[in-house]
Amino acid sequence: MNKRDVVIIGGSLAGAACARELERQGIDAIAFERDYFPRRKVCGGFLSPGAIECIKSLGLLDDVRRAGAVEVTSARVRIGNSRMNVPFERPGLGISRWALDEIFARTARVEQGHSVDEVTRSKDGFVVDGISCTAVVDASGKLGRFTRRRGVPEFGIQYVEPQSQGAVLEFSFFDDGYGGSVSVEGGRSNSCFLIKKDALQKYTTRPDCLVTGPLAYNRLPGEFIAIGDAAGMLDPACGDGMRHALETGRLAALVIAAGLRRRAPYDEMKSEYESEWHRRWWLKRAFGARMRKLLERPALFSAAVQIAPARLINRLWK
Repeated sequence: MNKRDVVIIGGSLAGAACARELERQGIDAIAFERDYFPRRKVCGGFLSPGAIECIKSLGLLDDVRRAGAVEVTSARVRIGNSRMNVPFERPGLGISRWALDEIFARTARVEQGHSVDEVTRSKDGFVVDGISCTAVVDASGKLGRFTRRRGVPEFGIQYVEPQSQGAVLEFSFFDDGYGGSVSVEGGRSNSCFLIKKDALQKYTTRPDCLVTGPLAYNRLPGEFIAIGDAAGMLDPACGDGMRHALETGRLAALVIAAGLRRRAPYDEMKSEYESEWHRRWWLKRAFGARMRKLLERPALFSAAVQIAPARLINRLWK
């Protein structure tokens, strides 16, 4: 039987970041990804300043810039008839997941075209499709089957426009949902929206439209260390979804690497990771949940956002 220290289920952004950091820590790890890269994925395409720091820490920022990532210096927020311009304290970047996932999968130990069929607990850890390992990380995304999540009646849609919109992130709130557009490589712009289930058909008539869902913000208790969307989506309005994927992938790798060195049991490593994940992300997740409640009262939501939008958005990314 083949042996590894760590097996990661999923080799997209979170899984590849985890695999790359584990390798940097001297840990024998591999990520199995059912798809092949590059491939399209429903994603906003915006890297917040915090996400850029994560990419820099993984040694891939130059690769991302060479791929054509576009600097984004402000946002234009629309709520009904209101318009607000929000300058960023630190710039973000716009890049498609087509380009970003390919960079990460190419620079990490990711086996593409391998869909994991079976994971079982063993005396010494786990067995994943016949491979014995000490730790398993679930990076299979919002629709993965290894970590249970509590679904909501919302879907994500994404499409690409053939023209750039410069250095401005456009973001809109409307009756059926919210989302925005950002410039990406190749002089194009990426548009991604969260849409309520009962309104979905109004927004999916374009032939190039991708759809994913139903979405899930909260995971249920499970057996595996869960990262990225498998740990529960971060609300898109936070603008930090890709940072969540990158940071949780790297965090899991650092916790596991330290645990393996001291011969800690898997459940101890899992508990340590989940405690740190909660500490780092509970506030943003609580903000997203509160915002979704406010959206049920549009007038109140509009007034709340207009009080100090620039300060609010920049504070979210600190």
